[in-house]
Amino acid sequence: MREHTRNYTNALPRIGLAFLGNMRRDLANVPGGYATYTTESGTLWITRNGNGYTATINGYSFTLSLTTTQAGYGMRHWYLCPHCHQRCAKLHIGRKDIACRKCWGLHYASQSEDTLARMRRLIRSKRLAIWGYDTPDLMNLAKAPFQFAKPKGMRWETFERKRGQLLRLEESYWHAFMPVVERLASGVYRKANRA
Repeated sequence: MREHTRNYTNALPRIGLAFLGNMRRDLANVPGGYATYTTESGTLWITRNGNGYTATINGYSFTLSLTTTQAGYGMRHWYLCPHCHQRCAKLHIGRKDIACRKCWGLHYASQSEDTLARMRRLIRSKRLAIWGYDTPDLMNLAKAPFQFAKPKGMRWETFERKRGQLLRLEESYWHAFMPVVERLASGVYRKANRA
């Protein structure tokens, strides 16, 4: 097994864009112009500071600047990282610092997945794209796509095309996965014969 050398995004608490909306509401409703939030890293204090905000964690203060981009007919809000000043949707909170994922050196768990895990994730996403979240046992890869009915409202031609692509992908997954199963089975068989 490979030694654990990466830290992942779930290692630190984070604030996202939903937090930004709640923070603005809380600051408008709280007299004195500050709001407090309890995190795993400590208590986070937020105050309004001109066009942005000041965040304080365990006595260390940082300016939280915001920026916007055009998104369709509306605007999308972003944080600006206090260190690299790049826009980001989430900031991670440490005991003495607030920064983006890149400044913390954090990785997504999917970046460490092996080929089979990536294929499983891709298969599950394609299944969800066809049948949605309401289909029972959809994530069970032992169930073949033929066991699920055509979704209501989807054209037969579209359904056949998407299911055909999914079947080819699942066939290549099982072709790659079977040697792993056979190795495991032969190891169990050898242990049982030794006993």
